[in-house]
Amino acid sequence: MTEYLAPGVYVEEVSFRAKSIEGVSTSTAGFIGAADGPQLLTGITSLTEFLQQAPSGSSDFLMGAVRGFFENGGKRCSIAVIAPLAPITDALEAFAGEPVSIVCCPDQNVFAGAAHLIVDHCEQRKDRFAILQSPQPTIPAATHEPPVHSSYAAYYHPWLVVANGAATLTIPPGGHIAGVYARTDLEHGVWKSPAGARILGATALSQNDSSTDINLLVDRGVDVIRSEPGRGVVVWAGRTTSSDSEFKYINVRRLLALIEQSIQQGTHWAVFEPDSSAVSEVVLRSIDLFLQNLWKSGALVGPTADAAYFVRCDRTTMTADDIDNGRLVAVVGVAPLRPAEFVVLRFVWQRDTPAA
Repeated sequence: MTEYLAPGVYVEEVSFRAKSIEGVSTSTAGFIGAADGPQLLTGITSLTEFLQQAPSGSSDFLMGAVRGFFENGGKRCSIAVIAPLAPITDALEAFAGEPVSIVCCPDQNVFAGAAHLIVDHCEQRKDRFAILQSPQPTIPAATHEPPVHSSYAAYYHPWLVVANGAATLTIPPGGHIAGVYARTDLEHGVWKSPAGARILGATALSQNDSSTDINLLVDRGVDVIRSEPGRGVVVWAGRTTSSDSEFKYINVRRLLALIEQSIQQGTHWAVFEPDSSAVSEVVLRSIDLFLQNLWKSGALVGPTADAAYFVRCDRTTMTADDIDNGRLVAVVGVAPLRPAEFVVLRFVWQRDTPAA
């Protein structure tokens, strides 16, 4: 900063250009498995690479999940293995510094309370989504429902039958589903629902539900997988396990996570800037440009940008207390489903030094 030590005219160059906000990655999976752990493998980019490093004692479910992930279009994953009696929180903590956005435990039924702990982890971080799987054999459709109700989780049923050499193996579907998420994200965008996508590498299902049972299960938040003539095995639904209609769909929750995390990371520089209308304007323009690009890509619904989103970052979004304590506040509304309905997000930047 320029020091004004004597009378005179001083010139400072101040940029009012919007700063680019890059979308965070959404397709990296984190698998938790039972093996002779603990061990963490990071940045695995192929099945061959995983097989070369596979932890001793890795379960068939973990091996099948990673294989299914790459078969279905996954590009990058991390694997945390722990002993069967170890708390699953050990594996979740191992992912703390990893760019994981999809969490799946193929050995979910081995670890006590796994579903609840994984979902709690995703809800607390708000940048990860949990893929849960039904037990096997499956409980009757009349009483079958997800073990956890959350917008940060989806629950899949039934299991998949996959080739295992000359024989077959029945495994949980989570790894294959994670691959479908990754493939859909990379080919279309996180805003595209995984419902209707074909699951590659599955030859059959552990059971085939009737249309009546499927409708009943989907209505409860169970994402049913079914076999379709001429198409093979497909993901039939794309719902979270939440009862909140605003966050009923997987693509809505994951899109909002993308928006929230991208804006947080892309505007972190504002934390170190002094309170000024110029900083507020740059933040507003940066967010507006980011959302405009999402709208043009088809992520937000609306015939015009104004119908698809709004951004406010000025004195109307901040109280006197916010200003006195160095908080910059922006309010963002986006329309992931219908242009008449906005999901409103509130962003707060707490500066190191409150305003004088």
